[in-house]
Amino acid sequence: MTVPQYMADATERAAAFLTHFVESTPPEKRDWIPPLAEAVELRSMLDMVGECIAANRMFVGILQGGPPPAVSPIEAPRPFEGWEDGKAQLAESAKALADAIRALTDADLARTFATRRGPMPGAYLIEMATRNMHYHTGQVNLFQLLYGDAVFHFPAPKP
Repeated sequence: MTVPQYMADATERAAAFLTHFVESTPPEKRDWIPPLAEAVELRSMLDMVGECIAANRMFVGILQGGPPPAVSPIEAPRPFEGWEDGKAQLAESAKALADAIRALTDADLARTFATRRGPMPGAYLIEMATRNMHYHTGQVNLFQLLYGDAVFHFPAPKP
């Protein structure tokens, strides 16, 4: 297995994990924002999924030679209305990114790409979306604890 193949598979698994944890949340809590007086810039689970979709699509564009977008994924509007559409777009965006990662060569991994945060080597860039989805999966877990769900909804491993 090559590094791009591994990271492409990891990208799709990260989207599946995020999907699983959002689906283990009652529908009425998916757009809930915890009422924490001292907190800043909190967003709902669905807003975080929207960011992940935008980030995945942004990284596809960058890996395929495009410029970084003018708007960051955090600032981008949520690209879906309901959870079913969001789930489909998350899977689609992760697959598109995985396909772009699988198409990379060893030279691409060493190459520098232009990003919103400055130049990044391809070997680092291919991890960014996966890290972002895992980060937001952890936030979903925290939200579950905050609304009183102490069960860790870890999915069964798939062969």
